[in-house]
Amino acid sequence: MKRNISDLLDRYPAENLELDGRTPYSPSRIKEITMNNVNQTKSKDLKPNRTAKRFKPAQLLIAAAVVAALSVSALAAGRAFGAGELFQDFFSTEGNPLSQGQLDTIDRLGHAAGEATAQLPAAVTQNGATITPLAVIADENVYYIRLRVDAPAGTTLPDLDGDTQGYYQLPATLESPEGAYTEFGYNQVKTDLTDNDPTDNCKEFVLCFCTLEGETDLQFNDGRAKTLTISGLWIQAPDKEYTPIFTGDFVFDFGLSFQSRTIDLDAGGLTWHDELLDYSNTIQSMSLSPLSLTYRVDCSLPVNDHIGPAFGDIKIVLKDGTVFFSEAQDYDAMQQYIQSQPVTLPITGEPIGVFRNYIPFDQPLDLTQVDYVQYGDNKIPVSVE
Repeated sequence: MKRNISDLLDRYPAENLELDGRTPYSPSRIKEITMNNVNQTKSKDLKPNRTAKRFKPAQLLIAAAVVAALSVSALAAGRAFGAGELFQDFFSTEGNPLSQGQLDTIDRLGHAAGEATAQLPAAVTQNGATITPLAVIADENVYYIRLRVDAPAGTTLPDLDGDTQGYYQLPATLESPEGAYTEFGYNQVKTDLTDNDPTDNCKEFVLCFCTLEGETDLQFNDGRAKTLTISGLWIQAPDKEYTPIFTGDFVFDFGLSFQSRTIDLDAGGLTWHDELLDYSNTIQSMSLSPLSLTYRVDCSLPVNDHIGPAFGDIKIVLKDGTVFFSEAQDYDAMQQYIQSQPVTLPITGEPIGVFRNYIPFDQPLDLTQVDYVQYGDNKIPVSVE
């Protein structure tokens, strides 16, 4: 499978990128994401006129900053948790816990072990090890699965220091019946949750599956069969040596239906202009869910081999004035990147045209608390009961 360094980064596709700090990519970000097992599965090659999928450390590596008091084993707690409680330590950061509205939102989006309405797959035991699904949440673009791993008796699963001890690897594939989708491609990220008892043989993980950028009919919340296969638990040492803790084929059917909370925004025809590269994006459609914002834009940037299109300046503002999400074009970083590449401005040629992508959120969004979405200079009111 061919992979570009831009597969691991934000949104600037580059075939031959020198990792010397002269590009819009932060070297520390490259290390952080790469060393925390950002894997792309069944992916088509990134084209230079497509936006690379973004993986934000705060979103997908959140466990490193989790409040210790929130780290609790779901099975050891002795009572049934809802999906909101089970994902709280994954999405929360120190000093920034989830609100009750966010917890309720996760409950509506997901399923947890012990629910009567939608049963999660049962635990699977092989070779003395057991993997148990605890909770799942999903929208069209993103699928989170929380798992508990019980290694064979006598094994300990402490938190690992990546620089000296390495990283846990939980090899996993997600599949769907042949013909269910035109193309079943996804990105995958594993997050280790903070262990409240580093001396036992139990550890919990969150697997995140994200659809690829571009047009796709794959939706994670549509109820179609999706089979997760985990091939055991390994440790990847700093020198890349792999040591199995246990192996096997742990197979789970996650063909669950999820309540969709996606709303369409009245944003068609709104535009954003890139002042440096002198191109414009015109929105064709925009939708908002508690886990992501999806957009389709008509882009006038000419097709080229060096620079992919940005979406534009976007901001989500809550009713109390809090900015839930904000992203703006970094013209200084782009200018430095242009200077390091054989790029001549203005870029000429046929325009890229319409493309689709989405933005995953660091935390779930309580749609009832959203006041407006701002795209460029345009405010888009949001009203959800």
